[in-house]
Amino acid sequence: MMNEEVLDAEMTKAENTSSPAVVIEKHRASYFFTGIDKETLATKVEEFLLGKGYKLETGNKFAGQYGKGNKLMRVLFGAFVKRFCWGIQIDEVGDRVKLRLAKDEKGYVGGVIGANQVKNEYASITTSLKNWHASMHS
Repeated sequence: MMNEEVLDAEMTKAENTSSPAVVIEKHRASYFFTGIDKETLATKVEEFLLGKGYKLETGNKFAGQYGKGNKLMRVLFGAFVKRFCWGIQIDEVGDRVKLRLAKDEKGYVGGVIGANQVKNEYASITTSLKNWHASMHS
């Protein structure tokens, strides 16, 4: 419980500052952009995820769920079938645009191997987004 409070405090701090910020937590990440509008950011994120083999499963590019792999096959065959799913939320926060990426599936169905697959994919995506964010704000 103590860690959640610290993480939430960091999130609140990032939301209330005027400088660009990236907050990466265990199951979600938030990126605060300046100099880009909501529509352009949503299109760029969608192109990025489509390029990595994801498809929009529910919602839209501003608030949707992107997935890759078959959920039923993952349940049946565990770690032998890869399944990744991310929730995306893009909102305007004052003069900035906030991108939030959240794990919609943690990989537990695939056991330890499945959870590590999701963890590694999450790290890959958050690192790519962090690097892109840094390139826009340098």
